[in-house]
Amino acid sequence: MRSEVVYNLWDGVQVRREKFGLLFYDYRGPRLHFLPSRDLLAPEFFQGRRTAAELVEAIRSRKGLPQETASRLVTDILGMLREKGLIYEQSIC
Repeated sequence: MRSEVVYNLWDGVQVRREKFGLLFYDYRGPRLHFLPSRDLLAPEFFQGRRTAAELVEAIRSRKGLPQETASRLVTDILGMLREKGLIYEQSIC
């Protein structure tokens, strides 16, 4: 995970909060993707305003997790969403 990037949804992808976590709807398919993340991520994260490092810190402090655990969670989640073609990275440099 590169900490100097933000993440955005690809065109044709929407996300909303559900009890289990996040639900992604890909109009290009159409396909549904369920992310059982509970309250770790908010849909607003994918508006490209906060970096992955900021997300890790927010999760770490809110959940009382060690830095490594929070970082691994974020890396796994964002990697899976990238692989599915739902989000993309954008450098802030």
